[in-house]
Amino acid sequence: MAQQVDRVNFGLSVSVLLGLTLPLLVFPSQTAAVLASIYAWIATTFGWFYILTGASTLALVLYIAFSRYGSIRLGSEEPEFPTYSWVGMLFAAGIGSGMLYWSAIEWAYYVQVPPFGAEPFSDKAYDWAASYGLHHWGFVAWAFYSLPTLAIAYPFYVRKSPQLKYSNSAQYWLKGRENSWPARLMDSFFMIALIGGAGSSLGISTPLISALIARLTGIPDGFELELFVVGICVALFSLSVWLGLTRGIRRLSDVNLLMAFLFLLFVLFAGDTLFILSMAVNSVGHLLQNTLAMTFWTDPIANTGFVGDWTVFYWAWWIAYAPFIGIFVTRISRGRTLREVVFGMLCLGSLGVWLFFFVLGNHSLGLQLSGEVDVIAVMNAESGTVAIVAGLDALPFAAVAIGLFCVVAIIFVATTYDSASYTLAATASTELGASQDPARWHRVFWAIAIAILPIGLMYAGGVREAQTATLVVSLPLTFTFWLTGIALLKSLRADHPPR
Repeated sequence: MAQQVDRVNFGLSVSVLLGLTLPLLVFPSQTAAVLASIYAWIATTFGWFYILTGASTLALVLYIAFSRYGSIRLGSEEPEFPTYSWVGMLFAAGIGSGMLYWSAIEWAYYVQVPPFGAEPFSDKAYDWAASYGLHHWGFVAWAFYSLPTLAIAYPFYVRKSPQLKYSNSAQYWLKGRENSWPARLMDSFFMIALIGGAGSSLGISTPLISALIARLTGIPDGFELELFVVGICVALFSLSVWLGLTRGIRRLSDVNLLMAFLFLLFVLFAGDTLFILSMAVNSVGHLLQNTLAMTFWTDPIANTGFVGDWTVFYWAWWIAYAPFIGIFVTRISRGRTLREVVFGMLCLGSLGVWLFFFVLGNHSLGLQLSGEVDVIAVMNAESGTVAIVAGLDALPFAAVAIGLFCVVAIIFVATTYDSASYTLAATASTELGASQDPARWHRVFWAIAIAILPIGLMYAGGVREAQTATLVVSLPLTFTFWLTGIALLKSLRADHPPR
């Protein structure tokens, strides 16, 4: 099947990429200020809508999984990839090294400005701090990933749609008009959001990798080292993309999943094992006790800013990534049922992330409570990345732990971005069969292109600018979630009427 570049989506996405990056490089402080004001307006005006979209998305995918539709199989073949590789690829693509940063240090932000009126640094604040990350990276986050996966995979495998694009998720509305302007606009929204989300994630994870390398080598940490790290990551995921889905992304994901869990085992047993395990159990109980309140909380009375700064940011981040994950997981899920996809993503995805919060996060939280390392003071005086390194330095054989952590972070970056470049290339191709990959040059182009935005974000400031960019680019995509959810339900009911 011949592949051609979709010039409209390709050209528009490249234009937006340059339009976002050039102002950050030429006018960094002014651009950051403009983005911050846009972020504040969106979070204030549409914060409730993001919260409602998250709750509705979780409810919908659970309904599909538990209903008679859950047994529908995506294609007639056996699963293309074994379960271990399937879970490894969806986990590595959906999370990336951003998780390594936030799982280690997110609690330190929350304990200073805790939710639900808790006093800063109180026992209650620590309870919320240890459990709120589980909510932000848990069931709602993976529901955001599940819905586009179901909505794209069902028409692709069951209705035999010839296109592997985000607009395919609205096939019920767009059937026969797959190349119309509404479809192309939908795909463009997705590509722009993915570029922004991927750029933001790399803008957060690159300084972490840079700080780890600086600690190991003694090279001064700074923007130059961060550029070098970006170059390493681009070279690695360009090579993986060039090798393709089976030889590249799958192998990287398999190896990194094993290395990541070996690292967690080391931290668990080298750190304060009893505290880590006790706090993990406590935080799960606290999450389950308060999960409904956390899912629907918009903070309308006190208006502390917690929801806008954190929950809305995270929901925007997941939404920006969600169509990309939907396309990628569709590609690797042939032969699986809708129920397998939902529970695999919601349960195994959430559990995988929670393990990092349980071990890495509670290790640094324990250092704070014991007084061994004042993690919060280091973070406020320096940065979150320096605080993470200080926490790892408290471990025995610290250099080994930091080296392993650094390798895992680099490979997580690679697996996320080779999956992202694969998906961008697939969306910017006119036709792609069920087992066909986009052209190599096309995949490598996007592997290099999506590294441009994080350079601008790091130059303009760092973590806060990355958060801001994510929210700004995700807003148009949020409205499409409702269209795809309704389209999926209508397609399922039309093809499988009640008996």
